Amino acid sequence: MKRIKILIYLTLFSLLSCTSFKVNLAFKMLGLYDDNVELSKFTNGEKEVVFFPMHHLGTKLFYDDVKTKIDSLKKIGYFFYTEEVKGIKNDSTTLRKSIKLTGIPFSRNNAGYRHYFDSIYKGKVKFKKEIFDQPSPGKLALDGSNTKTVDVTLKEMIDYYESKYGEIKLEPCDFEKSLYEKTNCKYKPMEKKVREDLYIGFRNKNILKTFFNDSHKKIAFIYGADHLIGIREELLKQGFK
Repeated sequence: MKRIKILIYLTLFSLLSCTSFKVNLAFKMLGLYDDNVELSKFTNGEKEVVFFPMHHLGTKLFYDDVKTKIDSLKKIGYFFYTEEVKGIKNDSTTLRKSIKLTGIPFSRNNAGYRHYFDSIYKGKVKFKKEIFDQPSPGKLALDGSNTKTVDVTLKEMIDYYESKYGEIKLEPCDFEKSLYEKTNCKYKPMEKKVREDLYIGFRNKNILKTFFNDSHKKIAFIYGADHLIGIREELLKQGFK
């Protein structure tokens, strides 16, 4: 999940007496200053897949390029998959377990990543380029006629984690703050392989299961760039080139 990687980088640099240089270096490493999206295409002779490696923060030129390429694919009959892990507002237990795993509270009113960044640095960083939150599917000219969200729910992610790695036990400190505030509990980071399994591998299996059962012959995946490696490996195993 690109969101987790972005927020981990931001938190790390804030702890290291952040300077504009360090933040700009991190953003460059993550590709957030790219002005073009580099697509990957796969085919097995019957079905075609185009992968958009997305950033949840990026430049206006990057998102303009994404929209231009989406428009081009729409004209030749492509259908689009988008990502969104949805939670249920009144499912407090699942939401608090998610916070315990990530160490990151939820944002009010679906505020974007730029809002989270600004809340940490409070305008003290001079960006190399102006950055924006990833536009919604609607702003990229995607709608119910040519698009569907293909992802797991937050509850499914928590259930998967607990079935494989053990119960997430909530403590009294997990309930002392609201869902929008940093918990008082001591945060224990997940191991990298566990984090990648949960946020990338588990979700990739759902994406590919949907794809292989889909009657559309041309499909574009619009997902965080980290999803590409696992999806590419599985498509190649299944005879795609």
